[in-house]
Amino acid sequence: MEPLTVTFFGISGSGKGTQVALLENYLKENDSARPVVRAEMGAMLREFMKGDSELAKRTKSIVDAGGLLPSFMPVFMLARLLEPSFKGDEHLILDGTPRRPTQAEMVDENVRFYGRTNLQAVSFKLSKEEAKRRLAARGTGRADDTDEAMQVRFSWYEEHVVPSIDKLRELGWTVHEIDADLDVETIHKNILSALKLA
Repeated sequence: MEPLTVTFFGISGSGKGTQVALLENYLKENDSARPVVRAEMGAMLREFMKGDSELAKRTKSIVDAGGLLPSFMPVFMLARLLEPSFKGDEHLILDGTPRRPTQAEMVDENVRFYGRTNLQAVSFKLSKEEAKRRLAARGTGRADDTDEAMQVRFSWYEEHVVPSIDKLRELGWTVHEIDADLDVETIHKNILSALKLA
């Protein structure tokens, strides 16, 4: 199996996190000799913000205020993750980056620097109405699950993330559009098929 580089896109409620985890487990089970590196941007940033550096403090103040981090931050986090031990022959799953076209260009440069050629993106298609229904059904009571907050996230996705997908396509990545309005197992199978893993 050739080392895979894949990034996932999907509006809130599309089941992206679930599918990333399923793909990670599939790769570990079916290509056990090859390590899987998963760059989960949200978790990486939360861990980084616990630090005491000026960059960590400034990052935390922007995030706490609901602001938008500069494009270099997710790219810095990715480079920081890969630098200590990444050889270039591992499977690499990106979750949460790129989120703007400038990031797409930098992420592309970063992975190509390691000689990556099998560059894939999975873009989930789901109506905003279904996404809202799913988020409401989560029943977490999260502040960012209000109707107004969801609308802001959906608008931000259209404005910034969709152009990022277009930029990756322009840069030579293969973009697979996956119907996220199906059951979890069917979506997983469709992703494996699209990535030519099954």
